[in-house]
Amino acid sequence: MRAAILTITLSLASLLAFGQEVPDTIILVSGKRVPCKIISVSTSKMVYTNQKTGKKEDIARKQLHKAIYANGRVERFNNLAFESVSTTDFKAVILTENQADVEGLYVLGNIEAKSGKSSRNAKSAERSASIKMQKKAAAMGGVYVLLTKNQAIGGYREVPTHVFEGVVYGFDPPEEQK
Repeated sequence: MRAAILTITLSLASLLAFGQEVPDTIILVSGKRVPCKIISVSTSKMVYTNQKTGKKEDIARKQLHKAIYANGRVERFNNLAFESVSTTDFKAVILTENQADVEGLYVLGNIEAKSGKSSRNAKSAERSASIKMQKKAAAMGGVYVLLTKNQAIGGYREVPTHVFEGVVYGFDPPEEQK
């Protein structure tokens, strides 16, 4: 009986010690991580105890990206201030209608993109077409697309469609020019 009580007591003590070793973590919109113990979250701020200093602090909720609690629960607040994107990622391709944006860059070719048939409104049709345009340009090694055509098609009660045409520009010359 005493052995069972001793085992249970030691198990509880190890669980409590383990719980203290794993802190909550706050990730700010800047990307900085703050190990802490979260005390409370209100509509305007979060109150926590900083693990490094041991002091009770508060931070505006608009400065928080997310909180990761010791039990594994994640609470999201705001997007990161910036996101690292590779130059080969389609998200890095910029669609522009300004000729000055592509001055000094190499022409890689012409492309066109049309929105899918699943678009429910003009805004989603434009977004669909722009993503297709960016993906095609990224596949060619482009970083800019100078738009030569930006047209919305479809009237009342018709499936909206959006068409883009443009010239892809990149930092490096195309293979045949090298």
